[in-house]
Amino acid sequence: MVIGAFTKAFGACGFTRDRSGNVAMMWALMGTVLIGLIGITIDFTRAQSIRVAMQNAADGAALVAERSSNLPMDARTDAARAFFDAEVGDMVSNVTFNVTQLQDGGHRVTASMPMPLSLASIVQNSDWTLAVAAEAQADASPPIEVVLALDNTGSMSNDMDALRDGAQSLAEFLLQLDGDSVSVGLVPFVAQVNVGTSNTSWLDTTGVNPYNGAMLEGRYLGYRATSGGGCTGGSFPTTYGGFQVRWIKGAAGYPAAYTNTSRCYAFSPQSVNMWSLYDNLPSNAQWGGCVEMRPPPYDIADAAPSTGTPATMFVPFFSLDDGGDVSGPDNNWITSATYDTTNPLAVSSWTANSSTNVVRTLSVYKYRSGVPVSINTSNTAGAGPNRGCPTPILPLTTNDNAVISGIQNMVHWNGGGTNQIEGLAWAWRVLSPGAPFTQGRPYNDANDPVRKVIVLFTDGDNTSLDSNNMAMRSDYAGLGYRSLFSTYQTAQVPTVSGSTVTWGASVASAWQRSGITTSSSSTVNYFNTRQLELCEAIRALDIEIYAIGYDITAGGAAEQLLQDCVTQDGEHYFSAGNASELQEAFDAIGTGIGALRLTR
Repeated sequence: MVIGAFTKAFGACGFTRDRSGNVAMMWALMGTVLIGLIGITIDFTRAQSIRVAMQNAADGAALVAERSSNLPMDARTDAARAFFDAEVGDMVSNVTFNVTQLQDGGHRVTASMPMPLSLASIVQNSDWTLAVAAEAQADASPPIEVVLALDNTGSMSNDMDALRDGAQSLAEFLLQLDGDSVSVGLVPFVAQVNVGTSNTSWLDTTGVNPYNGAMLEGRYLGYRATSGGGCTGGSFPTTYGGFQVRWIKGAAGYPAAYTNTSRCYAFSPQSVNMWSLYDNLPSNAQWGGCVEMRPPPYDIADAAPSTGTPATMFVPFFSLDDGGDVSGPDNNWITSATYDTTNPLAVSSWTANSSTNVVRTLSVYKYRSGVPVSINTSNTAGAGPNRGCPTPILPLTTNDNAVISGIQNMVHWNGGGTNQIEGLAWAWRVLSPGAPFTQGRPYNDANDPVRKVIVLFTDGDNTSLDSNNMAMRSDYAGLGYRSLFSTYQTAQVPTVSGSTVTWGASVASAWQRSGITTSSSSTVNYFNTRQLELCEAIRALDIEIYAIGYDITAGGAAEQLLQDCVTQDGEHYFSAGNASELQEAFDAIGTGIGALRLTR
């Protein structure tokens, strides 16, 4: 009854007359708002996802812009925009993108785009604007010294453009980091390294280094008969072509080949100075700047060259002539008469060493003054004493043009093998504050801290190009170092005291390269072991080592050697299989060296 009266009273007021319509309208209004709120939630979630992608892309684009500081501004912007677009893909459209260079260094990237709303448009009739910004900067604090040790061997013939481009990109990035606080050096290497022809003060010009001339010393050339007398007189010249001639009369007790008492056996000098050979040659065959590896332990050390320690002096590289007029070998550059092959001393009643290769290739007398030569300085078909000698070392410098020119002048060189040890050793010597190069800052100087870095690039294993590593005894072909190392253990030289002849190694045991035998693999194993010892010595001085293995077998011995050589943090070795990956490797190294970072 109360309820009925209550209803009747309200009915009298007209309240209940429109009750159903008002509730429907309220529900319609509330539903619209509710759908709009759901739409806002959905669009907000979508906007957040897009914005995160845009921010990540903008961060990377800012790093790309800073990494490209050596390029014009429009090129930096294009590179940054290309990175941004690749990262966000089809997620965004109608993006406004800008790159600006900051006054105090670094680059700022901004990106914005309108995002049309979906369900949220019910409550908001306009697009949302998504905007992101990022700043990146690279610095060179403390100062940085970087040396690029780059493989220029013949196997790089089809890839030198990629190497030059990548190395130049890295060098340009480093040199623009922070004024004059970054310096870059360059060490092109093949089987040997070119120190530059102006650096003769480092050379052993007097023949005191135990390796100087070892491959030519004491070689048996042949014999002539004697009528019971000694080995003197006009028929037995004591000099020929400016070089001494050693005659030994056969006697019982000598090695079997030299016991005939009616013969006088001729040998080349017991001491040969390679520099003196260049003195005899014409102007187009003078020393080109390459040097041999020093005897151990100095081969993997940066000890300053000193005449007081002869083994520290550098022996001028000399690629031997392969045989005068004899065809076949591929460094044939002396064009003298064929008697150099059969009668190197031009004496009567002469019988040549049965191994004509010794006479043809290892006779010092063919390098006499006035000998006619045919020299070719081409990197691909070179012939002469400098065959396979690459472009010179560039010491540390802040001069952009000098570095870029040095890189662009690199070419591949035929006529040698791959010798990573020399590339690394000379990179260390360029970084070192002591001689031979002195541009490097001191190590561990609290008042002048410096970060020192070597970047090693190679496309393969260390190599020994001849399976006959005893070839120096009979048939040294003069190609780089393919047989040079083993000769220091196997070459035999006669020592004469009165009538006694003693035979022994041409180099004292202290200087011999222990472990090299007659096999090519033993030479390569020696190289690799020695290289790891060199890498350890370099790293012990807190010098960072980066390495790029180009087009080499993944997991193979060559890659393992590089991985074991670099700074041991898992981030200093890069593998590249093509030009694009090589560029990426150089870029990544630049980022690591240059302390490239986001600042905002």
